[in-house]
Amino acid sequence: MLTIIAYSSLIVALVSIVLAVSGKRHYYWISAIGIYIFSFLAGFSIGQLTVGLTFIPLVLAIGYTFDWIKNKVQILIVLSLGGLIGFVMVFFVDNKWVFFPFWIFS
Repeated sequence: MLTIIAYSSLIVALVSIVLAVSGKRHYYWISAIGIYIFSFLAGFSIGQLTVGLTFIPLVLAIGYTFDWIKNKVQILIVLSLGGLIGFVMVFFVDNKWVFFPFWIFS
């Protein structure tokens, strides 16, 4: 059952990324949540690495929500910031804090 939920959230994340890139920017939020849920459920295998990818659509969602992103240079800056935050979270932060609201259930 958890496998079905994990892969369903991954599919939702991928479809929402495609929709967000095509112009419906609010789908970045859904993509971030989908990747986060997939990462938690994939837990001790690929999940610890994919949780870093959560921060890329998250910072894009924040940037577009507050109209901070206006051109391609700003998109690259925000993408780089999201990748850097994800890298730091994966390699330097304890998993207890990376999966904060969910680690209570594990």
